[in-house]
Amino acid sequence: MAALVGGLLIANKGTCPSEYEDCIEYLLTTMHDNYNGYSASISSVHEYATDYEIAERDSGWDEDGDSGDEGGGSTGGGATTQPEAPVTQTTMLTANGGMSNLGEYDPSSGLVTQNGEVVGSYNPSTGTYESSDGTVINNVNSNDVVVDEDGNILQREAVTDCGDPAQVYGFGYRSEANGDFYDSLQFSEMDVADYCTEATYKVVARDLSEDGGRIVDGYYYAVSTTPASYIDSGPKQPDGEVVYFEQVGTSGQDASVCVVMAAGWDSGIDTEDLSDEEVYAEQLALLYEPNEEESTWIGSLDNEYYVEQVYLNGESASENDCPASRVITAL
Repeated sequence: MAALVGGLLIANKGTCPSEYEDCIEYLLTTMHDNYNGYSASISSVHEYATDYEIAERDSGWDEDGDSGDEGGGSTGGGATTQPEAPVTQTTMLTANGGMSNLGEYDPSSGLVTQNGEVVGSYNPSTGTYESSDGTVINNVNSNDVVVDEDGNILQREAVTDCGDPAQVYGFGYRSEANGDFYDSLQFSEMDVADYCTEATYKVVARDLSEDGGRIVDGYYYAVSTTPASYIDSGPKQPDGEVVYFEQVGTSGQDASVCVVMAAGWDSGIDTEDLSDEEVYAEQLALLYEPNEEESTWIGSLDNEYYVEQVYLNGESASENDCPASRVITAL
């Protein structure tokens, strides 16, 4: 946990106001406030009739706008009001390592809104935000989030067979507004009555960019956007596994890591003829293979997202704060 908090403190310039008893309390409070700010900002956009609409995916609504009301059609030539899509995607801007919520970004206009009002503009090429009063903020991050019709930010979940470990059939989002489940590719409604759904965790790639895959029950799935129809094609095969390497640094400090390794990454090690110490050395050599083309190391657990899932969304904490399929220890 100390490593996770340390990383978040770096993003927040190491500051902890005196009114908080410790930095963990401060960081979790800040993350919770900003998380609520996302939802409040999005909800306001849904409630206000502005010129800056959220771009919607294919929602499955009747393209002809037929409401089924036989006697009450409009005769004034006005546009037919389309129902709000139950699940949509939008882009939120943050600064200071995700600690400051700047608002919702509309790529078509370049404008940023909060609570239904324009508060500034954003240049994605330079990562620069300029507020309406002229304040300029650099190194701004843009994050795609999925929301339901009430503006609640939804987390991507896996559709599984309820086993342990689980077999994964697909991915999607459960609306907090209506309780229905929607696939992660087209936001089409999925019938998951005969399945279980469980939390997924993000992965940071080797170049520190966000990887498109997700961790489920200790295993890694490279593609986590699936259409509703995929659920009928059987379980997905994992593309990797999560491994917790217990290590001690040269100066005695904890140097353990939570990493994603490709499926079968250490299957070539001769475990019969080598000692346990030699097997461990071979595994470490594979982990730290310098040639990226030959490396089987895919990435690492996204620590900040893990903290959000556990401490804000109530998911169960994993041993060593790493949702691993196995632990490899130094002997």
